[in-house]
Formats: sequence, structure tokens, C-alpha cells
Amino acid sequence: MLIHYVTGSRADFGLVQSCLKRIDASSQHEVELVVTGQHLIDKYGGTMSEVERSALRIAGTIPVSLSGKDGQEMAIATAHELAGFASIWKTKRPDLLLVLGDRGEMLAAAIAAVNMGIHVAHLHGGERSGTVDESFRHAISKLSHFHFPATQDAATRLLKMGEEEDSITVIGAPGLVGLTDGARRKPTKLRQDFELPHSKAVALVIFHPVVQEQQCAAAQIETIIVAIQEANLSAIILRPNSDAGGVAIDEVLNKYEMSGDIRVLTHLGRADFVSVLASCDVMIGNSSSGIIESASFSVPCVNVGSRQKNRQRNSNTVDCPSIDQSAILQAIGTALEMKCDGENVYGDGRSDHLLLHALNNIELKPSILAKQNAY
Repeated sequence: MLIHYVTGSRADFGLVQSCLKRIDASSQHEVELVVTGQHLIDKYGGTMSEVERSALRIAGTIPVSLSGKDGQEMAIATAHELAGFASIWKTKRPDLLLVLGDRGEMLAAAIAAVNMGIHVAHLHGGERSGTVDESFRHAISKLSHFHFPATQDAATRLLKMGEEEDSITVIGAPGLVGLTDGARRKPTKLRQDFELPHSKAVALVIFHPVVQEQQCAAAQIETIIVAIQEANLSAIILRPNSDAGGVAIDEVLNKYEMSGDIRVLTHLGRADFVSVLASCDVMIGNSSSGIIESASFSVPCVNVGSRQKNRQRNSNTVDCPSIDQSAILQAIGTALEMKCDGENVYGDGRSDHLLLHALNNIELKPSILAKQNAY
């Protein structure tokens, strides 16, 4: 079976790469990538090189313009991606499209595939969040014919959305595959590598813009940074994604780049990112990596704002829905005192095996394409 996976950024590719390699190594399947979005824009770290190093075959690329300016730019990029997928699949048609999560390029790919009679499989469907991303995620699920959610909670939600029970297989979070296998930096090495003082706790900070709150993005990241400084933490901050409001966040981060005990980075490769996550004292922001991956390292997470609202939590998460300096400061204090147990509701890192087994047993019947609600 020829499977095309769509990748638009470091975020999705880092999570799913191990699963894709496991599938591609099997005798029953061949995996090819369609690459678009941030991968093809130098501003976001030149991550196309990481895609190429994976040695997975590339079926095509779809360049788009994304700067993080506004929602119109995002909508136009999604339209260009939809046309690009249709063009690629006119000449090289996969048996199955595999998509992950809730991003615009995944929705565009699913729309193109359904129109062209290509079966669609969705990873990480059925989850809730607090932004427009949730609408995208559920739209992708309704366009998909096979569902591979990360948790039983998400699977139950898919059933309530009218998806057929036999189309749903819980596999855990793909991002946990091999997560804890890599070398973890010692605390002294982490501080040495980033030229940070040994006397301070280190926070890994990732804060992406919320599209509906884009006009507040600059003030939000400024508030977070001031709270981190007030808490007397060092910080390693990754720049945001290309969603509307990203430009405003970048402008604030430019003021703090290499200032004091703050380090601002455009990109960390997957291995380096995991090493920093495993070795820091606390994660702060609104990235799904705080909600999902940090728990496997017993690293506490301060989840700030609305972006991950309603997402299923691990016990290491301290929610701070109000982006207020004193509230964030209090949440940081709570997090630093936590004793985390390493348990993770998103699985045990076996998603690659479970996904491959599920793919080996699906039937791509034409009748499935005429999809209807289960009730």
C-alpha cells in the first residue's frame, strides 16, 4: 500500500517520524512525504533538511507564503496547499493519505483526498482544545475513513461524533515512540551548552499565538517573560509557529535574544529538543509537547492561556488560564514543588507497532468512501 503523509512543520514531523519509518520498513507498505508549510521557509529554521535526512521519499513539495502576520495569509496558504495536493495526486496517487492533528495543511490535504476518492487516516483525532484548531481537528475527522486516536477519551468522542466503531483504533501518541531512549543532558551540561548560570532553574518555553487572540500575542509573551524573570529562572525560548500573531511574538522575543539569562532559538532538531525537555526544570507555555511529552520525563508543565484548553491532562500539568503575571508566577512556584510520577495518559511509546498492525489489517474498500454518520 502506498501511503502519503503530509508534513508542514518541525512539530508534526518530529512526532510521527519514527512511526513512518516503521511503516516504510515493512514489506506491505511504502511511505512517501508531501512537504509544505514552514519546512520550506528559512525563517522557521530550514527544517526541510531534517525531512531529507529521514531518508523517506518525497512525493512532492508545495511552497506557500507564511509569516505569522494574519488570518488572511493562513487562509490563502491553505487554498494554495489544497490545489497543490490535487496537482501532485493527479500524477502520483496514493492508496491512503495519513494526516496528523489539526493544522490547516492537514485539512487541505483531507479535502483534496476526499474529492479525489483517496482514503484518509487521521492521527490524534477526537481531542479538544481551546482554539480554532479544534474545529480543524474535528473537520479532518469527519473527512477521514480511519481513525487512530491517542487515548480512549478521544476515541469515545469520535464515537459521539458519529464515527463507526470499527474505524477507530487507539494507538497512543506517536510522539512518545522512542522519546525516552535518547541521551539526557545532565543539568550542568544543559547550563553549560546554553551558557546559563548554574544557580538558577531552567525553563523551556514555547508559546504559540492563538488565532482568535492574535491582537494580544505581544502582550501575552511579554507577560510570560516578565513572570519568568520575576521567578528568577533561566529560560530557553523557542520561536512560535506561523499562525496569525507569530510576527508580534517574534518582535518581542527579538528584544530578549541573548539577553541576561534568556536564550531565544528559532529551532531545535528533534533529538536536541527532547534532550532539553528531559533536562529542564519546568516547561512553560501552550505547546502540546507540554501536555503530552513532558510527563514521560516527570518534568512539570505550566500550561498558560487557552490554546490547550480542554485537552486531556497528565498529572504533571499546572493550568494557568489567565495570562497574568502574578498567576503565572504562582503556577511556576507550584510546578517547581511538584513530584511527578512519569505516568502518561497518552500511552507507552508503542504507537509505531500499533499503527503498523492496524494498517496491515485495514481494507481500502470503495464503499468506505461513501461515508455516512453512524446514527
